[in-house]
Amino acid sequence: MYDNSFFMHIDVQLLPLPPDPVFLSTRAVVVIDVLRATSVIVHALSEGAMEVIPVTSVEEALRVARIHPEGTTLLGGEKNSQRVAHFDLGNSPREYDAGRVKGKRLVMATTNGTKAFHSVSSGREIMVGSFFNIEATARRCLQGDSDLLIFPSGDKGCFSLEDTVCGGMVIDRMLRNGKRGIALSDAAQAACILYRNLQQDVTEAFRLSHHGGELIQLGLGDDLPYCAQVDITEKVPLFRQGVIRIFD
Repeated sequence: MYDNSFFMHIDVQLLPLPPDPVFLSTRAVVVIDVLRATSVIVHALSEGAMEVIPVTSVEEALRVARIHPEGTTLLGGEKNSQRVAHFDLGNSPREYDAGRVKGKRLVMATTNGTKAFHSVSSGREIMVGSFFNIEATARRCLQGDSDLLIFPSGDKGCFSLEDTVCGGMVIDRMLRNGKRGIALSDAAQAACILYRNLQQDVTEAFRLSHHGGELIQLGLGDDLPYCAQVDITEKVPLFRQGVIRIFD
């Protein structure tokens, strides 16, 4: 019989329901919203943004931005997939280049992704995952000494195909690179199988998904192949005490 203490246990939250805080307290968490919040966050911090403050509503974003010195903070995000009036930036990672965000604090409000961080705030370590940093994320997960929960942020409370495929890719990389035992829940097995069926063209997962189709209808389809880029940064931002940064 195997000693279970040898294994890292990996689970995937297929529906974006807040997990039990006690369950989370002993687990690392990877939050994923590839279309588009976590892609934006990873990209912005890789481009030199100082920090990202994820909030749960547009009203909260406006309040938080007002308490910081003028000129230091940008508002970004979306409502109904489109830029919010009076926000500086929308929710496309293509907007978050160094010329705009380097040295800046970003306050972000989105429909799914920024809320997800607050749903898992009791996690032992909370990582920001995307296709952009998937190898680095898998490596950091393997280096940890706790079990893992992958948390797709979903689509307005429902299952999200593209986020689950990304989570499956994290698991696949961990299985390929890990030198320790890994035990997968049924949900983690399902995510891994889903990724392996779509790995030849992850953009197809975006096109097949409800939210991906919505972005195409809104004229934002160029974000799909952009967000499907794999391993373009080694940065793995962490969410701590309400703020996302790249910690040394």
